[in-house]
Amino acid sequence: MSPPSPLLRWLLPLLIVIVTVVLVAALMGSRPQPEPQPLEERAWPVAVQTAELGDYRPIVRLQGFLESPALVTVVAPVEADVLAVPRLEGERVGAGELLIRLDEDDLRLVLAEREAELAELRQQRRIEEQRLRSDRGELALEQQLLTLTRREAQRLRELAGEQFVSPSALERAELETTRQELAVSARRFAVDTGQARLDQLDARMARAEALRDRAALNLARTRLQAPFDGRLAEVMVAAGDRVRPGEPLVRLYDSERLEIRVTIPRVYLSRIRDAQQTEALRARVHIDGQVFPASLSRFAGRAERGQGGVDALFRLQDAGEDPVLGRFAELELGLPVETGTVLLPFEALYDTARVYRVENGRLRALDVERLGDARFPDGRRGVLVRSDALADGDRIVTTQLAQAMDGLRVQVLEN
Repeated sequence: MSPPSPLLRWLLPLLIVIVTVVLVAALMGSRPQPEPQPLEERAWPVAVQTAELGDYRPIVRLQGFLESPALVTVVAPVEADVLAVPRLEGERVGAGELLIRLDEDDLRLVLAEREAELAELRQQRRIEEQRLRSDRGELALEQQLLTLTRREAQRLRELAGEQFVSPSALERAELETTRQELAVSARRFAVDTGQARLDQLDARMARAEALRDRAALNLARTRLQAPFDGRLAEVMVAAGDRVRPGEPLVRLYDSERLEIRVTIPRVYLSRIRDAQQTEALRARVHIDGQVFPASLSRFAGRAERGQGGVDALFRLQDAGEDPVLGRFAELELGLPVETGTVLLPFEALYDTARVYRVENGRLRALDVERLGDARFPDGRRGVLVRSDALADGDRIVTTQLAQAMDGLRVQVLEN
């Protein structure tokens, strides 16, 4: 049998492929066609909370640090060596309790020197007083002697006119009169300036007394005492240190007058100022896991440029000994009660001022006014809002949906 021709070998595979394609197309064309199904809109599952209009007290959360208006730095009054530092940093001290004791030896010598200078001036004044009394007495005698010499000179002049006295005798009498006048003048000057010399000595004595008192005061200041009941915040010296005047030694503060400095945001500032005029604003302060009561004391007297609010100072009450200066504090300030408001979970709020209500299975956006935070009866915090469009019984979405929009279809999850 002869082999097939080359043309037949090439056409046979092509024929098989064509027949296969025709059969597949016939089969696909004869299959039943499914009926088109309509697209169903998706319903997003959400949780809701029923709105209940009521009276709630808004809470403003603030942050700040502990400080004290009675923070004192005790400095060295004199140059001296530190002998003893009986109290340590962090300890509580009572008013008048010894904080630092300085060496007294040098100061005692200075005091002794000042007292000696004052005693010397007092003796000088006594001598000057005796001299003044003596000058006054001698002035009277010199004046009497001057009167006698003048009479003698006058008598000799009369006799000289009758040539009973030699000219030389008259000259001697006149010379003696002149000398006596000079003596009287000198003595009168001594008397007239005697009071000025006493006044000068009095001024020197007053200065010496002031120096003596300062030396005594410096000696007394070697025992540095606490000016009030408080707590030592810092001790900067140790026994053996040499300190100079004005050098800081210890810092202490009154732990009964602790305050928290916080910045009131501008959005709450006017409400807090208005509320302060009608009632005392109370707050809860969280410090290191402990809770303390506090009250608004006052606003700061100045604000930094660019600051987004004004600093306020809250007086910490019943703090005891636990809080320390400079600690971070979280504060919850209660504002006056707001009527006709709704308390919702934080998840219900969108873009800080919008919530969604479920109506006929779809979302309806409502613009609200955020008044702050508030607490549910179980202690949980939530957001307090108010809107004229909110009513009792409204179902408010409490699920955060990234695609939330007005008219979106939702399915309420049953609790």
